[in-house]
Amino acid sequence: QGVQLANATVRFVENKATRSSSELSPKDAEWQKAAEEVREAFLHAWRGYRRHAWGYDDLKPLSKQGRDSFGNIGMTVLDSLTTLHLMGLHKEFEQGAEFVTKTLDFDTADREISIFEITIRALGGLLGAHSLTGRKIFLQRAVELADRLLPALSSDSGLPNARWNIARQGGTITGEATVLAEAGSLQLEFRQLSAMTGDTRYAQAVDNCFNAIQRTGVEGTIPVSLTPPNIDPPRALRTGLSFGANADSYYEYLLKQWLQSPTETRFLDIFMKVMEELPTFVRPSLDSKKKKLRLLERDEGQQLLFKTDHLSCFVPGMIALGLLSLPEHVITVGDRNSTWHLLAEGIGSSCHNMWTHTKSGLAPEFVFIDHEEPYNIGDVPSHGQHSFLRPETVESLFYLHRLTGKNKYRKWGYEIFKAIVDHAKVDVGYASVTNVNEVPTTKMDDMQSFVMAETFKYLYLLFSPKEALDLDKYVLNTEAHPLRRPGPF
Repeated sequence: QGVQLANATVRFVENKATRSSSELSPKDAEWQKAAEEVREAFLHAWRGYRRHAWGYDDLKPLSKQGRDSFGNIGMTVLDSLTTLHLMGLHKEFEQGAEFVTKTLDFDTADREISIFEITIRALGGLLGAHSLTGRKIFLQRAVELADRLLPALSSDSGLPNARWNIARQGGTITGEATVLAEAGSLQLEFRQLSAMTGDTRYAQAVDNCFNAIQRTGVEGTIPVSLTPPNIDPPRALRTGLSFGANADSYYEYLLKQWLQSPTETRFLDIFMKVMEELPTFVRPSLDSKKKKLRLLERDEGQQLLFKTDHLSCFVPGMIALGLLSLPEHVITVGDRNSTWHLLAEGIGSSCHNMWTHTKSGLAPEFVFIDHEEPYNIGDVPSHGQHSFLRPETVESLFYLHRLTGKNKYRKWGYEIFKAIVDHAKVDVGYASVTNVNEVPTTKMDDMQSFVMAETFKYLYLLFSPKEALDLDKYVLNTEAHPLRRPGPF
Protein backbone atom coordinates (compact mmCIF):
# COMPACT_ATOMS: atom_id res chain seq x y z
CA GLN A 1 0.00 0.00 0.00
CA GLY A 2 2.83 2.38 0.86
CA VAL A 3 4.52 1.86 -2.50
CA GLN A 4 1.22 2.36 -4.29
CA LEU A 5 0.73 5.64 -2.48
CA ALA A 6 4.27 6.71 -3.29
CA ASN A 7 3.74 6.17 -7.01
CA ALA A 8 0.33 7.79 -7.17
CA THR A 9 -0.26 11.28 -8.48
CA VAL A 10 -3.04 13.16 -6.73
CA ARG A 11 -4.22 16.38 -8.28
CA PHE A 12 -5.41 19.38 -6.33
CA VAL A 13 -8.84 18.77 -4.91
CA GLU A 14 -11.38 21.56 -4.89
CA ASN A 15 -10.88 23.89 -1.96
CA LYS A 16 -13.73 22.93 0.35
CA ALA A 17 -13.71 26.08 2.45
CA THR A 18 -14.24 28.47 -0.43
CA ARG A 19 -17.13 26.78 -2.23
CA SER A 20 -20.25 28.80 -2.88
CA SER A 21 -22.36 29.28 0.20
CA SER A 22 -25.22 27.30 -1.33
CA GLU A 23 -23.07 24.14 -1.22
CA LEU A 24 -22.19 24.51 2.47
CA SER A 25 -24.23 23.65 5.51
CA PRO A 26 -25.72 26.75 7.19
CA LYS A 27 -23.20 26.50 10.04
CA ASP A 28 -20.23 26.19 7.69
CA ALA A 29 -21.53 28.96 5.44
CA GLU A 30 -21.61 31.26 8.47
CA TRP A 31 -17.85 30.74 8.94
CA GLN A 32 -16.76 30.80 5.29
CA LYS A 33 -15.76 34.46 5.53
CA ALA A 34 -13.60 33.75 8.59
CA ALA A 35 -11.80 30.96 6.71
CA GLU A 36 -11.13 33.38 3.85
CA GLU A 37 -9.80 35.99 6.29
CA VAL A 38 -7.35 33.46 7.69
CA ARG A 39 -6.29 32.55 4.16
CA GLU A 40 -5.56 36.20 3.41
CA ALA A 41 -3.67 36.59 6.70
CA PHE A 42 -1.52 33.60 5.81
CA LEU A 43 -0.89 35.05 2.34
CA HIS A 44 0.29 38.31 3.91
CA ALA A 45 3.00 36.37 5.75
CA TRP A 46 3.87 34.21 2.73
CA ARG A 47 4.29 37.23 0.46
CA GLY A 48 6.48 38.96 3.03
CA TYR A 49 8.68 35.88 3.31
CA ARG A 50 8.84 35.45 -0.47
CA ARG A 51 9.76 39.09 -1.06
CA HIS A 52 12.31 39.55 1.70
CA ALA A 53 13.61 36.15 2.85
CA TRP A 54 13.14 33.57 0.09
CA GLY A 55 15.42 30.59 0.64
CA TYR A 56 16.25 31.59 4.21
CA ASP A 57 14.78 29.60 7.07
CA ASP A 58 12.72 32.44 8.58
CA LEU A 59 11.63 35.99 7.90
CA LYS A 60 12.73 38.71 10.30
CA PRO A 61 9.55 40.77 9.92
CA LEU A 62 10.81 44.08 11.34
CA SER A 63 14.18 44.35 9.58
CA LYS A 64 12.69 42.63 6.49
CA GLN A 65 15.57 40.20 6.17
CA GLY A 66 16.06 36.45 6.14
CA ARG A 67 17.37 34.48 9.12
CA ASP A 68 19.47 31.33 9.15
CA SER A 69 17.91 29.20 11.90
CA PHE A 70 18.50 25.71 10.49
CA GLY A 71 21.36 26.10 8.04
CA ASN A 72 19.32 27.98 5.43
CA ILE A 73 17.40 25.10 3.91
CA GLY A 74 14.31 27.29 3.36
CA MET A 75 12.52 25.98 6.43
CA THR A 76 9.55 28.34 6.02
CA VAL A 77 8.96 26.94 2.52
CA LEU A 78 9.06 23.34 3.74
CA ASP A 79 6.87 24.17 6.74
CA SER A 80 4.29 26.02 4.62
CA LEU A 81 3.73 23.51 1.82
CA THR A 82 0.85 21.64 3.44
CA THR A 83 -0.90 24.85 4.52
CA LEU A 84 -0.65 26.19 0.97
CA HIS A 85 -2.15 23.00 -0.39
CA LEU A 86 -5.00 22.76 2.10
CA MET A 87 -5.88 26.42 1.51
CA GLY A 88 -6.00 25.81 -2.25
CA LEU A 89 -3.26 28.34 -2.95
CA HIS A 90 -2.13 26.70 -6.20
CA LYS A 91 0.30 29.33 -7.47
CA GLU A 92 2.07 29.69 -4.15
CA PHE A 93 2.22 25.92 -3.67
CA GLU A 94 3.92 25.57 -7.05
CA GLN A 95 6.46 28.20 -5.99
CA GLY A 96 7.26 26.03 -2.99
CA ALA A 97 7.35 22.84 -5.07
CA GLU A 98 9.79 24.46 -7.51
CA PHE A 99 12.04 25.41 -4.58
CA VAL A 100 12.03 21.80 -3.37
CA THR A 101 12.77 20.53 -6.88
CA LYS A 102 15.45 22.98 -8.02
CA THR A 103 16.90 24.86 -5.03
CA LEU A 104 16.70 22.85 -1.81
CA ASP A 105 20.25 21.86 -0.85
CA PHE A 106 20.92 20.10 2.45
CA ASP A 107 24.67 20.61 2.01
CA THR A 108 24.19 24.28 2.92
CA ALA A 109 23.26 23.29 6.49
CA ASP A 110 26.87 23.06 7.62
CA ARG A 111 26.30 23.40 11.35
CA GLU A 112 24.64 21.45 14.12
CA ILE A 113 20.86 21.87 14.24
CA SER A 114 18.07 20.30 16.27
CA ILE A 115 17.20 16.77 15.10
CA PHE A 116 13.72 17.19 16.59
CA GLU A 117 12.95 20.50 14.85
CA ILE A 118 14.23 19.45 11.43
CA THR A 119 12.28 16.20 11.67
CA ILE A 120 8.91 17.69 12.58
CA ARG A 121 9.23 20.77 10.35
CA ALA A 122 11.27 19.76 7.29
CA LEU A 123 10.85 15.97 7.07
CA GLY A 124 7.24 16.31 8.23
CA GLY A 125 6.58 19.07 5.70
CA LEU A 126 8.00 17.06 2.80
CA LEU A 127 6.10 13.91 3.80
CA GLY A 128 2.91 15.93 4.29
CA ALA A 129 3.25 17.45 0.81
CA HIS A 130 3.77 13.96 -0.57
CA SER A 131 0.73 12.64 1.32
CA LEU A 132 -1.48 15.39 -0.08
CA THR A 133 -0.22 15.32 -3.69
CA GLY A 134 1.52 12.00 -4.34
CA ARG A 135 4.36 13.81 -6.10
CA LYS A 136 7.52 11.72 -6.02
CA ILE A 137 9.87 14.70 -5.64
CA PHE A 138 8.64 15.34 -2.10
CA LEU A 139 9.29 11.73 -1.12
CA GLN A 140 12.69 11.75 -2.81
CA ARG A 141 13.81 14.81 -0.88
CA ALA A 142 12.38 13.35 2.34
CA VAL A 143 14.47 10.20 1.80
CA GLU A 144 17.56 12.33 1.18
CA LEU A 145 17.03 14.25 4.42
CA ALA A 146 16.23 11.14 6.48
CA ASP A 147 19.37 9.40 5.22
CA ARG A 148 21.40 12.31 6.54
CA LEU A 149 19.65 12.08 9.92
CA LEU A 150 19.83 8.31 10.42
CA PRO A 151 23.39 8.29 11.86
CA ALA A 152 22.17 10.61 14.65
CA LEU A 153 19.82 7.83 15.76
CA SER A 154 22.46 5.15 16.23
CA SER A 155 23.68 5.79 19.78
CA ASP A 156 24.59 3.08 22.31
CA SER A 157 21.31 3.52 24.17
CA GLY A 158 19.02 4.05 21.20
CA LEU A 159 18.22 7.60 22.33
CA PRO A 160 18.91 10.18 19.59
CA ASN A 161 21.59 12.83 19.53
CA ALA A 162 19.99 16.21 20.13
CA ARG A 163 21.85 18.10 17.37
CA TRP A 164 23.41 17.05 14.09
CA ASN A 165 25.21 18.50 11.10
CA ILE A 166 23.28 17.16 8.11
CA ALA A 167 25.88 18.47 5.65
CA ARG A 168 28.85 16.69 7.26
CA GLN A 169 26.69 14.01 8.92
CA GLY A 170 28.29 14.32 12.32
CA GLY A 171 27.54 15.72 15.74
CA THR A 172 29.13 16.59 19.05
CA ILE A 173 28.68 14.21 21.96
CA THR A 174 27.85 16.74 24.69
CA GLY A 175 26.83 14.56 27.61
CA GLU A 176 23.67 16.62 27.99
CA ALA A 177 20.46 14.97 29.18
CA THR A 178 18.03 13.67 26.58
CA VAL A 179 14.77 15.60 26.33
CA LEU A 180 11.74 13.29 26.46
CA ALA A 181 9.81 15.13 23.74
CA GLU A 182 12.79 15.13 21.39
CA ALA A 183 13.38 11.38 21.72
CA GLY A 184 9.68 10.54 21.56
CA SER A 185 8.55 12.77 18.67
CA LEU A 186 10.48 11.47 15.67
CA GLN A 187 8.42 8.34 15.22
CA LEU A 188 5.48 9.40 13.04
CA GLU A 189 7.74 10.89 10.38
CA PHE A 190 10.32 8.10 10.08
CA ARG A 191 7.70 5.36 10.31
CA GLN A 192 5.73 7.12 7.58
CA LEU A 193 8.85 7.10 5.41
CA SER A 194 9.27 3.34 5.87
CA ALA A 195 5.62 2.82 4.94
CA MET A 196 6.00 4.93 1.80
CA THR A 197 9.31 3.44 0.63
CA GLY A 198 9.32 -0.09 1.99
CA ASP A 199 12.72 0.63 3.58
CA THR A 200 12.45 -0.49 7.20
CA ARG A 201 15.64 1.24 8.38
CA TYR A 202 13.78 4.45 9.17
CA ALA A 203 11.11 2.83 11.33
CA GLN A 204 13.69 0.63 13.07
CA ALA A 205 15.79 3.65 14.01
CA VAL A 206 12.94 5.51 15.71
CA ASP A 207 11.53 2.33 17.20
CA ASN A 208 14.91 2.00 18.91
CA CYS A 209 14.42 5.52 20.31
CA PHE A 210 10.94 4.64 21.54
CA ASN A 211 12.10 1.33 23.04
CA ALA A 212 14.93 3.15 24.84
CA ILE A 213 12.35 5.38 26.55
CA GLN A 214 10.37 2.34 27.61
CA ARG A 215 13.55 0.63 28.90
CA THR A 216 13.74 3.28 31.62
CA GLY A 217 11.03 1.22 33.29
CA VAL A 218 8.84 4.25 34.01
CA GLU A 219 5.18 3.76 33.12
CA GLY A 220 2.60 6.45 32.38
CA THR A 221 3.96 9.98 32.70
CA ILE A 222 7.76 10.11 32.43
CA PRO A 223 10.27 12.68 33.78
CA VAL A 224 11.14 15.31 31.18
CA SER A 225 14.86 14.40 31.16
CA LEU A 226 16.53 11.07 30.43
CA THR A 227 20.19 10.09 30.48
CA PRO A 228 22.43 11.24 27.59
CA PRO A 229 22.35 9.07 24.46
CA ASN A 230 25.79 7.57 25.08
CA ILE A 231 24.75 6.04 28.43
CA ASP A 232 23.31 2.54 28.27
CA PRO A 233 20.98 1.39 29.71
CA PRO A 234 18.91 4.58 29.57
CA ARG A 235 17.39 5.92 32.77
CA ALA A 236 14.89 8.61 33.69
CA LEU A 237 16.52 11.46 35.62
CA ARG A 238 15.04 12.97 38.75
CA THR A 239 13.27 15.81 36.99
CA GLY A 240 9.73 17.12 36.85
CA LEU A 241 6.63 15.77 35.12
CA SER A 242 4.84 17.93 32.60
CA PHE A 243 2.60 17.92 29.55
CA GLY A 244 4.29 21.14 28.41
CA ALA A 245 7.83 22.01 27.39
CA ASN A 246 10.24 19.09 26.98
CA ALA A 247 7.53 16.44 27.24
CA ASP A 248 4.45 17.45 25.22
CA SER A 249 4.66 15.66 21.87
CA TYR A 250 5.87 12.36 23.37
CA TYR A 251 2.34 11.94 24.75
CA GLU A 252 0.74 13.25 21.55
CA TYR A 253 2.65 10.65 19.49
CA LEU A 254 1.53 7.71 21.64
CA LEU A 255 -2.01 8.09 20.32
CA LYS A 256 -0.93 9.11 16.83
CA GLN A 257 1.44 6.16 16.36
CA TRP A 258 -1.51 3.90 17.14
CA LEU A 259 -3.65 5.82 14.64
CA GLN A 260 -0.89 5.44 12.06
CA SER A 261 -0.62 1.68 12.71
CA PRO A 262 -3.66 0.39 14.66
CA THR A 263 -2.39 -3.20 14.88
CA GLU A 264 0.44 -2.05 17.16
CA THR A 265 -1.63 -1.91 20.31
CA ARG A 266 1.30 -1.23 22.66
CA PHE A 267 1.08 2.47 21.72
CA LEU A 268 -2.55 2.53 22.79
CA ASP A 269 -1.79 0.62 26.00
CA ILE A 270 0.86 3.19 27.02
CA PHE A 271 -1.43 6.07 26.04
CA MET A 272 -4.21 4.69 28.25
CA LYS A 273 -1.84 4.58 31.25
CA VAL A 274 -1.03 8.25 30.66
CA MET A 275 -4.74 9.07 30.46
CA GLU A 276 -5.33 7.32 33.78
CA GLU A 277 -2.78 9.64 35.41
CA LEU A 278 -3.84 12.85 33.68
CA PRO A 279 -6.65 13.80 36.14
CA THR A 280 -4.08 13.96 38.97
CA PHE A 281 -2.46 16.93 37.17
CA VAL A 282 -5.75 18.86 37.02
CA ARG A 283 -7.29 21.36 39.45
CA PRO A 284 -10.05 21.64 40.51
CA SER A 285 -10.88 17.93 40.61
CA LEU A 286 -13.27 16.51 38.04
CA ASP A 287 -15.83 15.93 40.80
CA SER A 288 -16.27 19.68 41.15
CA LYS A 289 -17.94 19.86 37.72
CA LYS A 290 -16.21 23.24 37.17
CA LYS A 291 -15.98 24.37 33.55
CA LYS A 292 -12.34 25.49 33.70
CA LEU A 293 -9.71 22.90 34.53
CA ARG A 294 -6.08 23.95 35.01
CA LEU A 295 -3.49 21.50 33.73
CA LEU A 296 -0.55 21.73 36.14
CA GLU A 297 2.95 20.20 36.44
CA ARG A 298 4.88 18.26 39.08
CA ASP A 299 8.34 19.03 40.41
CA GLU A 300 11.13 16.48 40.85
CA GLY A 301 9.64 15.47 44.19
CA GLN A 302 6.24 14.84 42.54
CA GLN A 303 4.65 17.86 44.25
CA LEU A 304 2.19 19.88 42.18
CA LEU A 305 3.59 23.01 40.53
CA PHE A 306 0.84 25.59 40.00
CA LYS A 307 2.02 26.54 36.54
CA THR A 308 0.44 26.08 33.11
CA ASP A 309 2.59 26.06 30.01
CA HIS A 310 0.91 27.12 26.75
CA LEU A 311 2.68 24.21 25.06
CA SER A 312 0.49 21.88 27.16
CA CYS A 313 -2.63 23.27 25.48
CA PHE A 314 -2.41 20.55 22.84
CA VAL A 315 -3.83 18.16 25.47
CA PRO A 316 -7.54 18.96 24.95
CA GLY A 317 -7.07 18.28 21.23
CA MET A 318 -5.26 15.03 21.97
CA ILE A 319 -8.13 13.86 24.18
CA ALA A 320 -10.71 14.94 21.60
CA LEU A 321 -8.84 13.04 18.88
CA GLY A 322 -8.91 10.00 21.15
CA LEU A 323 -12.67 10.32 21.60
CA LEU A 324 -13.09 10.69 17.83
CA SER A 325 -10.84 7.76 16.97
CA LEU A 326 -10.76 5.05 19.61
CA PRO A 327 -13.06 2.01 19.35
CA GLU A 328 -16.30 2.19 21.31
CA HIS A 329 -15.33 -0.76 23.51
CA VAL A 330 -12.30 1.25 24.69
CA ILE A 331 -14.11 4.55 25.24
CA THR A 332 -17.10 3.11 27.10
CA VAL A 333 -15.15 1.38 29.88
CA GLY A 334 -16.39 2.74 33.24
CA ASP A 335 -16.86 6.51 33.15
CA ARG A 336 -14.04 7.02 30.63
CA ASN A 337 -16.25 8.70 28.01
CA SER A 338 -17.66 11.33 30.37
CA THR A 339 -14.31 11.85 32.13
CA TRP A 340 -12.46 12.44 28.87
CA HIS A 341 -15.14 14.88 27.67
CA LEU A 342 -14.86 16.82 30.93
CA LEU A 343 -11.05 16.91 30.66
CA ALA A 344 -11.01 17.95 27.00
CA GLU A 345 -13.57 20.72 27.34
CA GLY A 346 -12.39 21.87 30.79
CA ILE A 347 -8.70 22.17 29.89
CA GLY A 348 -9.70 23.67 26.53
CA SER A 349 -11.64 26.40 28.34
CA SER A 350 -8.65 27.07 30.58
CA CYS A 351 -6.34 27.39 27.57
CA HIS A 352 -8.74 29.83 25.90
CA ASN A 353 -8.63 31.79 29.17
CA MET A 354 -4.83 32.13 28.80
CA TRP A 355 -5.56 34.31 25.76
CA THR A 356 -8.54 36.30 27.02
CA HIS A 357 -6.85 37.02 30.36
CA THR A 358 -4.25 39.39 28.85
CA LYS A 359 -4.60 42.98 27.67
CA SER A 360 -3.64 42.10 24.10
CA GLY A 361 -5.70 38.91 23.90
CA LEU A 362 -2.48 37.01 23.11
CA ALA A 363 -1.47 34.11 25.34
CA PRO A 364 1.85 34.26 27.22
CA GLU A 365 4.36 31.42 27.15
CA PHE A 366 3.23 30.24 30.61
CA VAL A 367 1.31 31.44 33.66
CA PHE A 368 1.26 30.73 37.37
CA ILE A 369 -2.03 29.53 38.85
CA ASP A 370 -3.48 30.47 42.24
CA HIS A 371 -3.13 27.64 44.77
CA GLU A 372 -6.74 27.78 45.94
CA GLU A 373 -10.14 27.63 44.32
CA PRO A 374 -11.23 28.92 41.89
CA TYR A 375 -7.63 28.44 40.65
CA ASN A 376 -7.50 31.65 38.66
CA ILE A 377 -4.54 32.74 36.58
CA GLY A 378 -2.12 34.54 38.89
CA ASP A 379 1.12 36.17 37.86
CA VAL A 380 2.57 36.16 34.38
CA PRO A 381 6.30 36.19 35.19
CA SER A 382 8.66 38.43 33.24
CA HIS A 383 10.36 35.46 31.57
CA GLY A 384 7.02 34.07 30.42
CA GLN A 385 5.15 37.17 29.24
CA HIS A 386 6.16 36.95 25.56
CA SER A 387 4.16 35.34 22.76
CA PHE A 388 5.49 33.44 19.75
CA LEU A 389 1.87 33.18 18.46
CA ARG A 390 1.89 29.50 19.35
CA PRO A 391 -0.70 27.12 17.86
CA GLU A 392 -1.60 24.71 20.67
CA THR A 393 -4.86 26.33 21.77
CA VAL A 394 -6.26 26.70 18.24
CA GLU A 395 -5.13 23.13 17.54
CA SER A 396 -7.32 21.98 20.42
CA LEU A 397 -10.21 24.20 19.36
CA PHE A 398 -10.08 22.51 15.93
CA TYR A 399 -10.34 19.03 17.44
CA LEU A 400 -12.93 20.08 20.04
CA HIS A 401 -15.13 21.51 17.30
CA ARG A 402 -14.76 18.32 15.27
CA LEU A 403 -15.78 16.32 18.36
CA THR A 404 -18.68 18.41 19.64
CA GLY A 405 -19.81 20.65 16.78
CA LYS A 406 -20.19 23.47 19.33
CA ASN A 407 -20.10 26.91 17.73
CA LYS A 408 -18.31 28.42 20.74
CA TYR A 409 -15.03 26.84 19.65
CA ARG A 410 -15.18 28.70 16.35
CA LYS A 411 -16.04 31.91 18.21
CA TRP A 412 -13.07 31.45 20.54
CA GLY A 413 -10.85 30.76 17.55
CA TYR A 414 -11.98 33.95 15.86
CA GLU A 415 -11.19 35.97 19.00
CA ILE A 416 -7.66 34.54 18.94
CA PHE A 417 -7.29 35.22 15.24
CA LYS A 418 -8.36 38.85 15.69
CA ALA A 419 -5.88 39.31 18.56
CA ILE A 420 -3.06 38.02 16.32
CA VAL A 421 -4.03 40.38 13.50
CA ASP A 422 -4.62 43.37 15.78
CA HIS A 423 -1.49 43.01 17.90
CA ALA A 424 1.11 41.03 15.93
CA LYS A 425 0.64 42.04 12.28
CA VAL A 426 3.41 44.14 10.74
CA ASP A 427 4.14 45.33 7.20
CA VAL A 428 5.48 42.04 5.90
CA GLY A 429 4.18 39.36 8.27
CA TYR A 430 3.43 38.70 11.93
CA ALA A 431 5.88 39.31 14.75
CA SER A 432 6.36 37.66 18.11
CA VAL A 433 5.42 39.98 20.98
CA THR A 434 7.58 40.81 24.01
CA ASN A 435 4.81 41.41 26.57
CA VAL A 436 1.22 40.29 26.07
CA ASN A 437 0.01 42.68 28.78
CA GLU A 438 1.23 45.85 27.03
CA VAL A 439 -0.91 47.55 24.40
CA PRO A 440 0.24 48.68 21.92
CA THR A 441 2.50 45.66 21.79
CA THR A 442 6.26 45.76 21.37
CA LYS A 443 7.28 43.43 18.56
CA MET A 444 10.30 41.14 18.22
CA ASP A 445 12.14 40.74 14.91
CA ASP A 446 10.93 37.15 14.76
CA MET A 447 8.28 35.11 12.93
CA GLN A 448 8.45 31.40 13.69
CA SER A 449 7.70 29.06 10.77
CA PHE A 450 5.12 27.25 12.92
CA VAL A 451 2.87 30.32 12.68
CA MET A 452 2.44 29.44 9.00
CA ALA A 453 2.60 25.66 9.43
CA GLU A 454 0.26 25.40 12.40
CA THR A 455 -1.40 28.52 13.79
CA PHE A 456 -2.98 29.69 10.54
CA LYS A 457 -3.63 26.12 9.34
CA TYR A 458 -5.57 25.12 12.46
CA LEU A 459 -7.57 28.35 12.37
CA TYR A 460 -8.39 27.77 8.70
CA LEU A 461 -9.46 24.18 9.34
CA LEU A 462 -11.49 25.25 12.39
CA PHE A 463 -13.58 27.57 10.20
CA SER A 464 -13.79 25.11 7.28
CA PRO A 465 -16.09 22.14 6.59
CA LYS A 466 -14.92 18.69 7.68
CA GLU A 467 -14.14 17.81 4.08
CA ALA A 468 -11.22 20.24 4.14
CA LEU A 469 -9.24 17.52 5.96
CA ASP A 470 -10.52 13.99 6.50
CA LEU A 471 -9.19 12.82 9.89
CA ASP A 472 -10.07 9.23 8.97
CA LYS A 473 -7.47 9.38 6.20
CA TYR A 474 -4.77 11.60 7.72
CA VAL A 475 -2.98 12.00 11.02
CA LEU A 476 -1.35 15.36 11.70
CA ASN A 477 2.20 15.38 12.99
CA THR A 478 3.15 17.74 15.82
CA GLU A 479 3.85 20.49 13.25
CA ALA A 480 0.35 20.01 11.72
CA HIS A 481 1.57 18.25 8.57
CA PRO A 482 -1.06 15.71 7.40
CA LEU A 483 0.38 12.23 6.92
CA ARG A 484 -1.69 9.70 5.02
CA ARG A 485 -2.62 6.84 7.34
CA PRO A 486 -1.14 3.77 5.63
CA GLY A 487 -0.69 1.18 8.42
CA PRO A 488 0.07 -1.46 9.38
CA PHE A 489 3.85 -1.28 9.31
